[in-house]
Amino acid sequence: MTNPFYAAFNSIRGKLTLAIVTPLVLILVLVALAATFLINASIVDQTQKQIRNDLNAARTVLEREQQRLYEVVRFTARSLPLVGALQTADRESLAKLLAETRRLEQLDMLNISDLQGKMLLQTGDEQLTRAADFVLKALADGPFQGTVLMSEAELERESPELALRAAIYGPAAEDEPLERRGMFLVAAIPLLDRSGLPVGCLYGGVMLNNNLGLVDRINELVYGRDEYAGVAVGSATIFLESLRVATTVRLKNGQRALGTLVSPQVAEAVLQHGETWLDRAIVVNEWYLTAYEPIFSGKGDAIGALYVGMLEKPLVAVKKRAFLLLSGLLVLGCLLGGLLAGWFARRLSEPVLALAGSAKKIAGGERDVSLPAAGRDEIGHLTTAFADMTNALRISDLELQELNRQLEKKVERRTSQLEEKSLELIQTQEQLLHQEKLAAIGSLASGVAHEINNPAAIIRGNVEILQMGLADDADEHEELAEIMKQVDRISLITRNLLSSSREQNLNTEPVQIPALLGEILDQLSHHAPMVGIKVKKTFAAELPAVQGDRERLRQVFTNILLNAAQAMAGKGELRLSGSVEDRWVRILVADTGPGMNESTRVKIFNPFFTTKSNGTGLGLSVSYGIIRAHGGSIEVSSREGEGTVFQIDLPIKRRFVE
Repeated sequence: MTNPFYAAFNSIRGKLTLAIVTPLVLILVLVALAATFLINASIVDQTQKQIRNDLNAARTVLEREQQRLYEVVRFTARSLPLVGALQTADRESLAKLLAETRRLEQLDMLNISDLQGKMLLQTGDEQLTRAADFVLKALADGPFQGTVLMSEAELERESPELALRAAIYGPAAEDEPLERRGMFLVAAIPLLDRSGLPVGCLYGGVMLNNNLGLVDRINELVYGRDEYAGVAVGSATIFLESLRVATTVRLKNGQRALGTLVSPQVAEAVLQHGETWLDRAIVVNEWYLTAYEPIFSGKGDAIGALYVGMLEKPLVAVKKRAFLLLSGLLVLGCLLGGLLAGWFARRLSEPVLALAGSAKKIAGGERDVSLPAAGRDEIGHLTTAFADMTNALRISDLELQELNRQLEKKVERRTSQLEEKSLELIQTQEQLLHQEKLAAIGSLASGVAHEINNPAAIIRGNVEILQMGLADDADEHEELAEIMKQVDRISLITRNLLSSSREQNLNTEPVQIPALLGEILDQLSHHAPMVGIKVKKTFAAELPAVQGDRERLRQVFTNILLNAAQAMAGKGELRLSGSVEDRWVRILVADTGPGMNESTRVKIFNPFFTTKSNGTGLGLSVSYGIIRAHGGSIEVSSREGEGTVFQIDLPIKRRFVE
């Protein structure tokens, strides 16, 4: 029986596969080894360059802070108020000026000494105390700037609070600080009077101890805020000798590693020999690619160190990914080489098979079907003809889709127009129904009013006769007065009935709505409590007058404003606004009362509908008729608990209602 494996490699396809795969595997292995070596060397080289650049950037931040301090002190020393206060020995003015400058410029120290180096301003006793050595140097040699180390006693002389802030405690939060001295960036400028003679020295400083803002700024400038696996990619630290006094390095509990020490190897190289250190090292609990350089005092001594470090984990991960990628490429190359021979064997049959598959897709309704590249043989001609047919079908489909889109747009447009017409028809029907209802009720009200007026007049006359016949102290006067009050109420109701039932006869004239509303508001307090109501007016500039009947419009707005005041029960805000909308003057009357529900809102203009216990329900109905007689409109919007808004639109020029 023939071995299938032997038969496969004994065939042309097998031999071709072996011929392609063997040299390909050898080449890929060599390339992978060379690439691994080059990538590793490149990463190491680039990392060393990067860490040097990071250290230079950190040093630049520190130098800029030093230069900023020097400029602040120099500018302050040249200010005339300072020199004047110093010459007049005005200590209070000096203290205020220096305190304000120290606060604005975020300095930790800003003080003045005399020509003998004695501090003029201090928080302790009144005796003059000698300032730091760098002040004497500035007085002797001119302007000075640099880094200095100040003892606890010197800090106490400057400010007890400054001495407390300089203290560095260990991670275990011991009661006794590990370091009481303070490392400062300082600048000192001799003070000159108007004639150019020295009168003292102004000196200032920025403390590096616990200066987390400065070290955070260094870290963010150099490394940003990137993290890897929850750990910051970069870190920065300022050392006072071998002790961390400002750092972004975190302990496992998340606290900053203040008070921890640098390794002995780094301390020896950087602090003792004044050298720069570049190497990988463990920082607290993580491996970092680190860079340290000494911080020198004005005397040339290494009093501290500046550190930046880059987390090593991302670089290790990059190396691993590169190795895995190269391994994957090697395996993929071998697989591709094995498939290459089969591809050549199937090369001639693939165009026909692909063309058959494309034909099935097109028959199934697809049009965007890719076809094999056409060659110069018969299969190429067939592929070209098939492509022409596919393009023709695609064009037909596109034309049909375009026709469908146009038809859909027309249908949408017609539907929108029909909806608009339907809404207009519904609104017209509602208005017509309301007018018919008012006309029917008005006709009935007219007859009822006439029938009521006659007996009411007789009652009024008889009551008046009775009142005249009674003695002044008769007890019946009270009952007769109540009868007259109710007869007057009947007369008011009948007048409103007649007013709502007959056509409005208007005496038109130009009416300024803001002035009319002002008159009504002045008189409104006689009818409703207005003490707790805040009135807010917002009228457009040069609001035009409307052509209308002033007294009828007064009746409308009095009714609406009185309803609003009564709804707010003497407490709230009444907002009046007027604007021009096309050919209309629009007046809005809004209150902050309890509002109304929808069922009440739709009935608000119906005759005899009222929510008041003593109302007639005719006020808004009559107002509706008056506004309609003016050719305008009146609408109301309201929600329970959100107040009510009346909108009255009046034409600028008179419109008569048929």
